Amino acid sequence: MELPNFACLLCQQYSDHPICEYCKTDTCFLANAGYKDNLLFYPQISRQFRHSGYHTLYACGEYQWPFTDLIHRMKFHRCLTSARILANWFVEFCIHEDTLLPDCLLPVPVHFRRFVGRRFNQAAVIARHIGNQIDRPVCYNWAHRHGGKAQHTLTRSQRLLNLRSAFTTSITADYHHVAIIDDVLTTGVTADVLAKQLRTQQPGLIIDVWVIALSTQKPLVQRTKWVD
Repeated sequence: MELPNFACLLCQQYSDHPICEYCKTDTCFLANAGYKDNLLFYPQISRQFRHSGYHTLYACGEYQWPFTDLIHRMKFHRCLTSARILANWFVEFCIHEDTLLPDCLLPVPVHFRRFVGRRFNQAAVIARHIGNQIDRPVCYNWAHRHGGKAQHTLTRSQRLLNLRSAFTTSITADYHHVAIIDDVLTTGVTADVLAKQLRTQQPGLIIDVWVIALSTQKPLVQRTKWVD
């Protein structure tokens, strides 16, 4: 039997759910701010991310509270409840009845050393939760990262050079439409490099990028400042 939740992960106040209704209401979801469906249709978003290899982008929100908090808990404190919450939010706010669903979900791989230290791949965990909800399989071994430095330590131009030879991709199934899954999109370089490698193998492949949060250079949504 599943035990009830008694405290919100974010505000620590009493809650029957992992995130209380007040914290969820305070969350700036891009869909609620008018950014719906393919986010690359919005110039203020598309010009901030490299996307020559993929043409569709979905995200819950910007990389700010509470996404920063939940992603940090997931990646560095192994709070897998956070992964389930983020995946639920993605399905709720990014997928609709008329959304063209992919044949398969492809989580961005992590370097082996990082996987050993963290003991899981956060993108794979998120993909599994999303896949269960939309009834789509997850391909975990479609790509391998075998070199390069950590992306968060590099500049935008250095990221591209670092990733050009960092991945090996291989999809054996004859998919028509796939979605690359990650937690945060910072520059779009990782997703773009992976998408281009996939298109080299299957030129007609439709490739989406699904992420929880966008690390934008310029804010898309201005948070309301409450005055006591």
